[in-house]
Amino acid sequence: MTNPVTPNIGLNKIDRTSPSTTYFDLDKYIDQNADAVDQFAGEASEAIGALEKRLDTEERREVVLQPGLQIVNAERSAPFKLSGIKGRTLVNLLGRDGGCESVNRWSAAYQTSVMLDTGMKEGGSSSLKVSATGTASFEHYIDHEGIPVKVDAHYILVGMAKPSNNKSKAYMRIYGLDSNNEPNNIYAASNTVEDTASFKPVVLKFKPTAVIKVVARLQLKDSLGNEIYIQDGQSGNFDSIRIYEISATEYTALDSMTPEQIAAKYPYVDSVQPVRNPYVIRYGENLLPPFYEWFSRLPYRTEEPYTVFGPAIPAQVIYIDIPVLPGIVYTLSFGSLKCDYVAIHDISGVNAGSMGYLVKVDRNPAEYSPYSVQFTGPNSGVVRIHLYAYDLQSEIDGEDRNSLPAYDIRATSPMLTFGSTPKPFKPREDAMLALQTDLYADPLTGANADEVSEKDGQYFKLAKWRKVVLDGSVYWGIYKRNTGFKDILSPIANIGGTIPISHTGVVTKYDGSLVLRTTAISTIGNGNHYLDTANVVISIANSDSGWGDDYPPDANEIKAYFMGWTMRNMSASPYNDPTGAAQKTWTPIGYTPPANWNSTWEHLRTSVPVNEVSPSLKDKTIAPYQLVYQLATPTIEPIVSEGMLTFNEGSNQIEVGTGLVVQESVKPKQHANTNWIINNTGVGTSLSNKVSAIKVIYRDSFRDYGWTKETVAGAWGTEQAYTPNAKYDPSAAYSATYLTLDKSPIVPFSGSYASNEKAMLQELTDAVQQHAIAVSVLMNKKVDKDAPGWITPTLLNGWRSPWELRPPMYKKINKIVYLAGRITGGVVGITERESVFILPVGYRPEHTVYTTVNDATFNSRYICITPSGHVNIETGSNEFINIDGVYFITG
Repeated sequence: MTNPVTPNIGLNKIDRTSPSTTYFDLDKYIDQNADAVDQFAGEASEAIGALEKRLDTEERREVVLQPGLQIVNAERSAPFKLSGIKGRTLVNLLGRDGGCESVNRWSAAYQTSVMLDTGMKEGGSSSLKVSATGTASFEHYIDHEGIPVKVDAHYILVGMAKPSNNKSKAYMRIYGLDSNNEPNNIYAASNTVEDTASFKPVVLKFKPTAVIKVVARLQLKDSLGNEIYIQDGQSGNFDSIRIYEISATEYTALDSMTPEQIAAKYPYVDSVQPVRNPYVIRYGENLLPPFYEWFSRLPYRTEEPYTVFGPAIPAQVIYIDIPVLPGIVYTLSFGSLKCDYVAIHDISGVNAGSMGYLVKVDRNPAEYSPYSVQFTGPNSGVVRIHLYAYDLQSEIDGEDRNSLPAYDIRATSPMLTFGSTPKPFKPREDAMLALQTDLYADPLTGANADEVSEKDGQYFKLAKWRKVVLDGSVYWGIYKRNTGFKDILSPIANIGGTIPISHTGVVTKYDGSLVLRTTAISTIGNGNHYLDTANVVISIANSDSGWGDDYPPDANEIKAYFMGWTMRNMSASPYNDPTGAAQKTWTPIGYTPPANWNSTWEHLRTSVPVNEVSPSLKDKTIAPYQLVYQLATPTIEPIVSEGMLTFNEGSNQIEVGTGLVVQESVKPKQHANTNWIINNTGVGTSLSNKVSAIKVIYRDSFRDYGWTKETVAGAWGTEQAYTPNAKYDPSAAYSATYLTLDKSPIVPFSGSYASNEKAMLQELTDAVQQHAIAVSVLMNKKVDKDAPGWITPTLLNGWRSPWELRPPMYKKINKIVYLAGRITGGVVGITERESVFILPVGYRPEHTVYTTVNDATFNSRYICITPSGHVNIETGSNEFINIDGVYFITG
């Protein structure tokens, strides 16, 4: 008979019904029971201790989110807390020419042609197609000459190449230039690409030993690897070409890296780019969006977000592109599905590659419920999922899709998840953290990087670098006239207002090319710039500016150049009348006048006052000069952010990238009395940046699914959005979240998430407090809603705004008054008769405020703001005083 025990911890009990229990077994009823009680007490103590630790000790799991797409496994659902992001700067010595959006500045060899190919590209809107046009025994290539380099410095050249057919191979070379600027010795030759299906990286490193300019060559070989005897018609495409100066350590490390790893570490950028608008997205457990966001060759109907109906129309197909991870198994499932074929394509860029998965959906039964299919993520990292309403295999076999029998499509509850097992349907719920900021670092070493941190729910940047756009708003004067070029100067106070570290400037021209740096002002020459703590000097070639050797341009004419205009006389040659009496005209920089210049007026602006030139730049054809420099004193700046990143328990597909602009305001315009359009240059609705992809359109801050996105030639970038007249609300405020076409370097997000209850409770408490503060701030802003933005005061006692500089202004935010702008020329002193201007009631301090400001030479001057509103400069110079950054609390 089984011995009776207690139900919870198994203590032995005496069975009083058995004769064998007439005696007392000490081992069984005392020792064994004591051991059981002790074991239970130990286990209970461990469990209680673990619970106490979970409730009393905050534990977090550190995580680093790397650039690109990845899977992060989280122990529990929890928010991500950012601990830091560091900046990075890439300087492409090819400027914008490596984007392969223009054939200008690429010269073709004998019996070779080069053209833009908009149907085949790795990035942007086109690539360069290099073709052999003859059978003579010559090399077939194109060159980009005159790329500035430094002797004994280290460089990496990276490009993307794709031969057009299996008769061709593609590669790159770097040549030095001899004394006659002719290609001379080969510095390096890259690996060779043979894959005709998609773009592959070609890379090479080089270290110049005796020249200061090189030639980048994009070249073809035949199928056997020969550089000559290439047959007529053989060709290859090149795109995203970049040359970066790198450190000696990085140069050595290249030997242990594959071309793919090198291309990922040194991505393509135009000209000079920091980490721009970094973001991280955690995609939902369901990777598929609602059917509102799917595309179709023909109209279809969505009865609700995750239910779609496509009528029986010839050639009907519904599809969506989804980022996936190579080599990972995914399951595509539907609550119910009725179609003829499900196809999953491997997408390379915008072109469908080989068919990955093609599944015939048997229509007996007429509708599957449920339905699922598995596939493995392709190397391209993107799949296109199709639902076809006709026999796709027949189309593949050569039949016209429009002549095939058509069936209807009906699908509900689509799911795309990790693994080989279908999961219960959930709507897609993404989480995102987007930061609207630029993060720089030393381009060569990566040192002194801008850093992002988070405190109390607000994000801040420790800014160590500053970018200044050198456009028509900056005052310039002539520093020195030279043969073939002129040096112009502007005080740092005019262009940035903050003191730089000398010789840290990176200057780029209107075409994105680099203006080389010199560390001695006496050695500045054509194509150079000089920067110290007081001034910036830039040399400008007469061929760019249109100023002849004998002509001294005035401030207005220098301004016109920085606004994108070349100055000419009426014979189309550079303007060289030292008296300025001859008639002047302006054309866009880079414009080549026709032979019959005097009788052609289509592109000619005759006798246009400089202040009328600016409106013509709205077509964005000429980019401004830019200066980036390291600050002598770093500053802390708040960052505009959007969203909050959270992890789901288990596997999370996460994307880290850059270039996301969040909810930019836009005013759609109607085209031809039909559709309302966003981001079309011809219609006049361009967004602020060239667009790679429009992610979301908002109407009054709510997502608007009524917009269709499409790739068209008139888009500012590659994509526009439109909605029919019936769905447009003229009284609503519209905005767009989009990815910019210009690429920038991507860096990791470092942070952590709560891994136990204590950390989660603390995080919840902090979030409630932060949200309460945010609501309070919003309420205060509502109270101050009648307060206008920047207000320009009336200047007194001889004070004025310096020519072409920002006038003095003031504004109030949450009871804090801010001053900004420049003043000059007035009476310095402490009396009311020496006041610069007077602040109105409501904008005055309760007590007198004293603080310092800087004049043009960075000498400190005292500024005084009194309770009666009088603003005075009390001591020192009255020239070019900068009042930016002065603020105080109102009484």
